Amino acid sequence: MKKFLLIPLFVLLFAVSAMAQTDMPQEVRDTGKALVSGALVVKGEGAAPSDRPMSPAQKRIMALRAAKIMAARELSEVVDGIAISGETTVVSAAAASDTIRATVQGLVKGAQVVKEVYDPVSEIAIVYLSMPMTGSNGLVGSLLPQMLMAPSAAPPYMAPPVAPAAVVNYDGLILDVREQPFKPALINRVMTKSGEVVYDPAKVAQNILVERGAAEYTNDVGKAKALLGERGAVNPAVVKISGVVKSTDVEVGPDDASAIFTSNQNSHYLEGAKVVFVLK
Repeated sequence: MKKFLLIPLFVLLFAVSAMAQTDMPQEVRDTGKALVSGALVVKGEGAAPSDRPMSPAQKRIMALRAAKIMAARELSEVVDGIAISGETTVVSAAAASDTIRATVQGLVKGAQVVKEVYDPVSEIAIVYLSMPMTGSNGLVGSLLPQMLMAPSAAPPYMAPPVAPAAVVNYDGLILDVREQPFKPALINRVMTKSGEVVYDPAKVAQNILVERGAAEYTNDVGKAKALLGERGAVNPAVVKISGVVKSTDVEVGPDDASAIFTSNQNSHYLEGAKVVFVLK
């Protein structure tokens, strides 16, 4: 009698454990976290239709297909809400451009399955989809060159014509935004309080934009230095921003603006996008 009861109980526990594996991916839906980790990750759940008889194998196939469709819908919604700059999001840019809309649709369609699980007891499937943020097939690399084609209305920053103090030979830029209401976006510019552009991603070479984006993002100054070190920077400037504009552009004070501008004349690190934002 005991053996009769233990066998179905074991089968049930085994099936349930298939849906509760500890190695399940973590969803990454926040833009800042995705820029730090390198990819968006979303989850979809699905079940086979119940209006007709199916074999166990057919139910599995149909449930996984439904879960992937749901994950793709989730991913599309997440991507649509990503800020490009200021008040502009991906969905608003796609509404104004057939090319951008087709690009976004292609990226969602090409998202990679990183995990799929099917529970034969509940007949429910779970599928995780991942979309890279950078690289030739990434969101940033696919959209950013198109977003930067329009000329900026803001004037470029020019250092005041006064005798400068001793120039520090910075070769990278770390922007500490942890105490400000900053929003990571595809385009984050560095501005002065008077509206001049100190760092304009439009000036970055297109191959760099595709491979790495206009900047990198992390949650620690030490990690930021390590990221820039991998790209040859040994003495980056660390600047605590003084404010934000439209939540995505950051403001720096006059001394910092002058130091960034002057040191960049020698190292040209801004043109190489050697810029890292340190997030909360």
